[in-house]
Amino acid sequence: MKGATHALGGLVFAYLFGVPDYAVPAAVVGALFPDVDLKFSRLVPSKGSKKTLWNTHRGFTHHPLAVLILFLLWAYLEGAYPEYGFYWDFLYGFWVGYLSHLALDALTKLGIPVGTGYYPRFGLRLMKTGGLGEKVFAVLLAVAFLGLLYLKGKGIL
Repeated sequence: MKGATHALGGLVFAYLFGVPDYAVPAAVVGALFPDVDLKFSRLVPSKGSKKTLWNTHRGFTHHPLAVLILFLLWAYLEGAYPEYGFYWDFLYGFWVGYLSHLALDALTKLGIPVGTGYYPRFGLRLMKTGGLGEKVFAVLLAVAFLGLLYLKGKGIL
């Protein structure tokens, strides 16, 4: 998925998961964060080496274990230091956004890694990144977000 689609996904997930309004920006940052590996990884491993979780895009930053680690960190801090709950709301928002990123990438042809290596991968293969399917899905996410804002404004959500 492209960045704009991930940002919209982060917004939708934030409202669905009850992220406080002041922490919603953290959900958008979390939704974009897993693609940090685009900047720091070699998209094509050097000749003769194979793709691993550590040398390519959609490696460890796209692994469900990363989401679990973030969740456990949030749960621990929230329980151990409840007096700082305001700050943990931002970590929760970041986690929700991160989760949205992996959920959206799992809809694509490449999917996300689920084993100890680059393969095997889980993907529903519903759309191609940047393709027409993603563009239609992004519009649906935008409509869903506006609907959620409307419901929240009416006190329904």
